[in-house]
Amino acid sequence: MRCVRQQAQFLGRVPSHVRLTPLRRLSDGSYLAYLRPSEYQRRKRGERLVVQVIVYTIHDPGRSGHGQRHRLVTSLLDEIAYPAHTLAVAYHERWEIEITIDETDTHQRRPRQPLRSRTPLGVLQELYGLLLAHYAIRAVMHEAAVQANVALDRLSFVNTVRILRSAVFEGQIVAPSQQAAWRERLLRDIAREQLPERDNRCNPRVVKRKMSNFDLKRDKHRRWPQPTKCFAEAVVVLI
Repeated sequence: MRCVRQQAQFLGRVPSHVRLTPLRRLSDGSYLAYLRPSEYQRRKRGERLVVQVIVYTIHDPGRSGHGQRHRLVTSLLDEIAYPAHTLAVAYHERWEIEITIDETDTHQRRPRQPLRSRTPLGVLQELYGLLLAHYAIRAVMHEAAVQANVALDRLSFVNTVRILRSAVFEGQIVAPSQQAAWRERLLRDIAREQLPERDNRCNPRVVKRKMSNFDLKRDKHRRWPQPTKCFAEAVVVLI
């Protein structure tokens, strides 16, 4: 509910003990339900939020969670604009935030050089600047991907940073009448160097020592079967 008050959307899993009684079935196999807070006083006041509930499974023996029943809730209620299958696939891409952290901390910032500020406010200012620069780089990459009609994750962040660093100086001497053509060439250069498609592979979720909820690593996990289909094809929405 805090996300909604801040005009933000959310998509996440809910524990199995949370009861979500269907209010209305949607055309994509999901349904609407009330999500109530866990605090007694808030529940007593009648606080509740309408959410879309997506129940799905992964139909591929080579992938983690195969055959298990997964349940998501989201504040995105339009099943036409945000189909259940699309949201389920997108939820499993949340780990890509680690790639963003690597881009900002390793490739965008100078390696082995700490932040220069010596005050908390200065550090926040530097971090804010890094995040703004990262957003600008990703926005240019998105424009280049759309123009070249390729997936955004096929473009190289490192290559884009290298091109934009050179373009900062070049752009200052380009005549105003040539800026549009120069920008188009810049986007083509960014889209020209593409990364190979990601391998369709999966590793078992096991640990060497029993210190978590994951299974203990055994000999059978060394020859783990690989996926037979891409992840989007493996996700099946349950009705």
